[in-house]
Amino acid sequence: MTRFNNEAYEALVNDLINDAFYLEGASRRGTIAKIRQYAEVIVRRILSLPKKAKVTLGEERIILRIEEKNNPLLLNAIKAINKMGSKCTHTQFTREIIEEDVKTVIDSLFNLYAYLLIDYFEKYEFGTNMEVVHQFSILPPIIRHLTLEYLYSKYPENIMIIDKLSLAILKSHNKDAAIKWIEERKDKLKATPSVTKSAENDIIEKAGEELARIIISTAPNMYDLCTERINLVADNISKNGNLYNDFESAIDHYRVSGTIVGESSEVKEFNSIMEFLYLGRKSKSELN
Repeated sequence: MTRFNNEAYEALVNDLINDAFYLEGASRRGTIAKIRQYAEVIVRRILSLPKKAKVTLGEERIILRIEEKNNPLLLNAIKAINKMGSKCTHTQFTREIIEEDVKTVIDSLFNLYAYLLIDYFEKYEFGTNMEVVHQFSILPPIIRHLTLEYLYSKYPENIMIIDKLSLAILKSHNKDAAIKWIEERKDKLKATPSVTKSAENDIIEKAGEELARIIISTAPNMYDLCTERINLVADNISKNGNLYNDFESAIDHYRVSGTIVGESSEVKEFNSIMEFLYLGRKSKSELN
């Protein structure tokens, strides 16, 4: 369980998120500078640093500890935010800041968010707690996509990762991108059953071995399952729109049902991460 205290940083994060994303008339330079400060708070959480510890993204001590995490997604994100953020806080960098500069920094921020979740799912296998999977699904699709893409690269046999990743690609990009992803892995996914060994044992226990074998043998493979799910969800999106497309559209739902009840380390740590990710975020109705 992390020693990071969300409450201790709430006021600071509220200010940084507001000035970076919600402040009317904010300059691109100012936006990047605030995200750099915010990234320092995220690094404090990642490294479990005490509140009084000095943190500078480019400091050798910090970079060495980040490198120890052995995660290129994390390291590259820190370096990208520090590089552009430093330029936007020093007066010798005088050129105009363009929209692409801001996009690069925000993309790197999303990678930091993803790392927090990746680190969690390295400890608690994705898919073993369905309440966690459900609450994870109300995060913005791009965060889910980045997280699951990294997890899939390490755990390609995890069918829950496969299922949720294909849907995250659909929601963060489009149907064509999701179909392309499964088609590129067609042979492997066709050879992957949609029923895990654990689920097989549960079915056998509940239905008996003879009936269980029939159920399991008729279950779709992951290619067919993903194809069906993508088509179904894409149709639903075309009719009803893409729910939880960003933090601002998801936060109302998070406030109502985003916290999982439980006292286990697994639940407490996930709740803490979700609370941190939503710190400072405002709903669309609040912004209007």
